[in-house]
Amino acid sequence: MLAVAAARPAGGADVTAPTLRIAIAIPTYNRLDKLLVALSHVESQATDGRVDLCCVISNIGSSDGTTDFLAQLESGRVRYIIHNQPEDNVHLNWRRCAEAIPIDVDWVWFHGDDDFITIPEAVGGVAEIIDRLADHQLSLVHITQARRSHNSGQIRKGPLFDLCNELGFHEVLGWMSSLVVRRDRFVSAILRSTERVVGAYRAEDLIERRISAFAHSAALLEVCMGDQACVVDVPWVEPQDAEQTRESIVRWQEAGVNERYFFLIDDLLDMQSRALFPAKLTRTFFRYLTYSLWDRYAGALVAAAINARTVTAGDQAHWDRVARIAELLADPAESKTFTLWVSAMRLLVEQFATQAAVLAATEAGLRGQLIGADAPSYDFKLLAEGN
Repeated sequence: MLAVAAARPAGGADVTAPTLRIAIAIPTYNRLDKLLVALSHVESQATDGRVDLCCVISNIGSSDGTTDFLAQLESGRVRYIIHNQPEDNVHLNWRRCAEAIPIDVDWVWFHGDDDFITIPEAVGGVAEIIDRLADHQLSLVHITQARRSHNSGQIRKGPLFDLCNELGFHEVLGWMSSLVVRRDRFVSAILRSTERVVGAYRAEDLIERRISAFAHSAALLEVCMGDQACVVDVPWVEPQDAEQTRESIVRWQEAGVNERYFFLIDDLLDMQSRALFPAKLTRTFFRYLTYSLWDRYAGALVAAAINARTVTAGDQAHWDRVARIAELLADPAESKTFTLWVSAMRLLVEQFATQAAVLAATEAGLRGQLIGADAPSYDFKLLAEGN
């Protein structure tokens, strides 16, 4: 395991070193306040002559002033390449961003519009890592999210597939702002991951086409499967918000992200069916933050059953998907245990739904009895007329 030194300040840079062309790529949509923060940190980067830095921004659907801001954006420090044309399909934003990256760029730092680069020396530090590992012919560098970093400077390197198997697929490839990718690989992956987005205007379209919430991550894994990559424990990038905001939750709902999480399983099964994996997957491959992706899947399906008091056809299809993770696991004992766990969890959910249906029918019957019991059997008057 290697370690990276802190990025050198501008005064101590080796200006004779070869120039590395790096693009920071930011697809943005109705987040002008966040974009301004992100760009302020891009502008602060001290590239000290070793890096030719540009910033590629794509905006195709904003209505919050972003379009006017980008139309007038100028800088004496950073070269901006901006795609600022309105389109109906906001899901093409990542594709337009990739298409706008100049052909002479060497590396692309993928950057969310609501994140920020934490120190002025970060881009220079990335260039130093790439230079130091030039003999390894890297295709991808992962910079650790600041709140999850030990700031040890440690570098774990190896084939991308192996890193995902050792550290977790989502942990290595899931968060876009951690990813610095060789230009040809980045463009190929983003174009591939957005092929089916063309013509998909609504969340329903994305769900119908089974477009994963991590389509870009799956595409990067496929494109860079056997390439050398590294994970660097330095806190150089961070979300602007400490917790997911209400605005972000609404975006996820509008894009159907929660349901599209399940389609990552489809992506993995598809790669396996095409014999792209050099080996089967470890349990750690499915790590998701502090637990596993299958925990997230099961939690979502159990919550859906409790809230709806039933199991929909769509939920049944998702249970089928989750069960198929067993086919991907390398360890037969873990695959067996996983199958038993999924079966038991699913049975409990189905029993709950059945009992909820019986309870609902019983309640409906009782309410009918209440209506019948409340119906009049006698005339209200105590005595009949004339008595």
